[in-house]
Amino acid sequence: MSNSLVEYLEGSPRLVYAMKDLAFSRRSTPISIENSILPDPIIKYNEQEEIWILTESYTYQGDGYQIIVPANFKFDLASVPRIFWWAISPFDLSISAPLIHDFIFRHRGKPPQGTVIPERTFIRREVDKLFNLIMKQEGVATWRRIIAYNAVRLVSILVNSNWET
Repeated sequence: MSNSLVEYLEGSPRLVYAMKDLAFSRRSTPISIENSILPDPIIKYNEQEEIWILTESYTYQGDGYQIIVPANFKFDLASVPRIFWWAISPFDLSISAPLIHDFIFRHRGKPPQGTVIPERTFIRREVDKLFNLIMKQEGVATWRRIIAYNAVRLVSILVNSNWET
């Protein structure tokens, strides 16, 4: 079976379930996003916890910095309410974008030492803009990026009111 998500899911309306099937079938596999210019993160799905786990460290090359997400980082991919999956499923927003966003967001803009080179902190707006940029680098449709970015901005503001915007 090809690692290409598009080849695997061609013609499938149930992207999320097919993505889980792919992850289950391989245990740990790079999940390729068509048109992405980024390396493929290697993830697996933990069915009991209903969470994705990065099985190998993942490096994102930003503008003048590197972000290294350590292996075993757990994330929910993209928190898209099920009612909206007909328009935007969690996998429609890429894998690297929510991975990097969740990693920095979980640390409130101050990732652990050694995970950002050179070391730096991020404000919420930067993390949210980075989410949008990575979705663009992964080829996510503009209309989906706009909706996802605005939703992330809203949640960022509501959830972390004392973290610098």
